[in-house]
Amino acid sequence: MTDMAHNQSMQSPSAPARTERRPWGIYLMFGLFGAQQGMLGPLMPFLRAEFNLDLRWTGLHFAAYALGLVLIGVPYRWLESRALAIGIGRITIGSIVLASGLFSIAGGLTMTLPGSVLMGFSGGLVMAVGQAMLGRLYGRQAAAKLVEAHIVAGLCVLSGALLVGAATAIGLSWRMAPLLVSSWALVMFCLPLTIHKSGAGHNASSQRVDTPRLQRLTRLSLWALVILGISAEWGVGFWGAEYIKTHVQTSASVAATLMSLYFAGTVCGRLVSSYALRRVSPFTLLTLVIFSAIATLLVLSFVQGVTGTAILTFVLGACLGNFFPLILGSAMRIAPQASSTLSTQASQAVGVALLLAPFLLGLLSERIGVEAAFSLLIVYPLLMLPLVPALRGAWSAGNATIPSKE
Repeated sequence: MTDMAHNQSMQSPSAPARTERRPWGIYLMFGLFGAQQGMLGPLMPFLRAEFNLDLRWTGLHFAAYALGLVLIGVPYRWLESRALAIGIGRITIGSIVLASGLFSIAGGLTMTLPGSVLMGFSGGLVMAVGQAMLGRLYGRQAAAKLVEAHIVAGLCVLSGALLVGAATAIGLSWRMAPLLVSSWALVMFCLPLTIHKSGAGHNASSQRVDTPRLQRLTRLSLWALVILGISAEWGVGFWGAEYIKTHVQTSASVAATLMSLYFAGTVCGRLVSSYALRRVSPFTLLTLVIFSAIATLLVLSFVQGVTGTAILTFVLGACLGNFFPLILGSAMRIAPQASSTLSTQASQAVGVALLLAPFLLGLLSERIGVEAAFSLLIVYPLLMLPLVPALRGAWSAGNATIPSKE
């Protein structure tokens, strides 16, 4: 049976009529998440200057953001269990209005740190709800839509950073960037979008069919894959410029410019994957991407020229940027009825990875050097390889009525 035929046979009954239309309302939710995440780093120099913060307190803002992502579990489950008239889509977008709005009026550390937690929480909530909506709408064919949603998020990460730079370059305050994001969210909150009608309680009954065994297997496979994948992606994201500066023996400016190719690669890689998923299953593509990431990291450790490093950095971004949407899309392909559970757990795992991985890599760099520590990132995709069939097998074991034919 071909992949195309398999895709059709695995498609949920409600999906066929919808898969050709792009859900731009949901994609714009991911855009809010991306813009808010993208502006946090570029805002730090301005916060340090205005509030006289040292590097320790500045770094705590990133930990606070990651903590906010981890904390979404209980509130999300509470919202999911209630069919509120206002709609869970409007509630999550409203949290972006509040988070970015609070940051724009912050008067010191006592507001910026809680504001960072709230930004992580609201961003994670928007991401979890958006992913669950795509899972409900497209069932086992959600992987391509998840990749497309994360393309929008990636573009808006870049836009969030550019927004800070553009606002300050023309003489405006850094506060204009979070204020504009808050205003964008407020417009979406007020418009009568279809995402506001997607009630959280719609899928609540199907979540109860998850067996305890299925839940345990999910935590072991999905959490491990997401934590390893995000640790690799953001390990490079946070420490890539320092590695390039040391390994290639170039200036900090050149290293930062080369790292922009990494983030451009994440967007381009996701764009390629969104088309590739029309022909191959997300499991197959995820395995291919993992092998490609391993090969790219290996070759990168031997290349010291600027041109070769630039090309490999772009390719590495294309590989690592696909990890999260393909992992979640693979899980939703096997268990579409558990899209909300999968989405929440995956988003929380992102927070855990962001909270720990860059910090641990930094500690390791102090002990063995940044080049040696960076080279150990290859361990993450290597550990992911046996977990891909484990994820597929875990869901198959818990879903006897939905056999896996991969």
